[in-house]
Amino acid sequence: MAYQIEKLIQGGAGLTTSKEGKRILVMDVLPGELVELGHFQEKSGYIRATVQNILQASEDRITPPCPYWGRCGGCDFQYAKDEVQGVLKEGIVLDNIKRLGGIDPASFLTEKLETGPAWGYRNRVRFHVDIAERKVGFLARKSKSLVPIEHCPILCEKLNALLENPGRLFEAARTQMFSNRGGSSGFIEVPAFSGDDEVSLLDEVVKTTVGDHTFFVTASVFFQSNEYLLPALTSYVASHAVGSTVMDLYSGVGTFSAFLQQPGRQVIAVERQKQCISLAKRHTPYCEFYSEPVEQWAKRQKGAAVDTVVVDPPRVGLDASLPSLIASWKSHRIIYVSCNSVTLGRDLQRFASEGYTLSQVKVFDLYPQTFHSEVVAILDR
Repeated sequence: MAYQIEKLIQGGAGLTTSKEGKRILVMDVLPGELVELGHFQEKSGYIRATVQNILQASEDRITPPCPYWGRCGGCDFQYAKDEVQGVLKEGIVLDNIKRLGGIDPASFLTEKLETGPAWGYRNRVRFHVDIAERKVGFLARKSKSLVPIEHCPILCEKLNALLENPGRLFEAARTQMFSNRGGSSGFIEVPAFSGDDEVSLLDEVVKTTVGDHTFFVTASVFFQSNEYLLPALTSYVASHAVGSTVMDLYSGVGTFSAFLQQPGRQVIAVERQKQCISLAKRHTPYCEFYSEPVEQWAKRQKGAAVDTVVVDPPRVGLDASLPSLIASWKSHRIIYVSCNSVTLGRDLQRFASEGYTLSQVKVFDLYPQTFHSEVVAILDR
């Protein structure tokens, strides 16, 4: 039996329907394709299946150019043309906002999708190292085995140079052998970040420039990994902040705080990781910093008066208590930066119940060749 793929949903699965009306999720397909399926697995409320044959391919399908495709688990979207990947991901975001947030995309402005180079863009990565076999690479798809990599086409030049001459990686891995950083795979994980002049491994501090700002970063802390689109993301967030008091929650190393600073404005940054706060103080000197879990800190801010709140939570989204706490500060605007539109949709619904309206959304295709993207949602009271 042939099935037609209706659309892509979160995680990149294609959605189709069985003749009994059950939802079927299929990987490695594109909207509109006609496919034969096999290996059906019944799940709670849906079916998972695999493609046996593509009867009618989308005109947007290409042969993945990476020689490691199909083995390496790092990329999952190379079979779509570069120029359509962001468009398809934007569709997933808007679908999640509608289904999970209960907000009709016709009710808010969807700003132009932000895209950049589709290859050689990534300046932050976590290598997996096998010291005994002297191999470096990434984990295989849905596996804990290692795929040795000699050159990764989405990495920037300085990170690829480490793959070509991995001596520093082996050295760093040896220092990690007894610090429980091997992860569940059994291989030693070595984070790397490419700064302006040097590459940081582990906790080495390097400088990196974003727009007009210089940041101090280590490979061990979170920092966005697309060196081309990060200036556009930070500028967009800063340009939509209003008022003289701004909170930056989940502030990390102060990436947004640095751009939010301006004469006469109070910027308050909250981040639980002390290492991030220590780095942020070096390049964001005019902020108030608090090192504490956001939800704990927020509970003590009764009666706070805030004009704009910027939130950039992890993939799990906001703690359930936060939307009402933020609303209690009478914030005029909330700028929600999300790497997971499923939890974004859920949290938008919570903010709606607190009197906030979604006014605009912009998707940044920060991670070409994967199904990940970054979304900025602007909410007004």
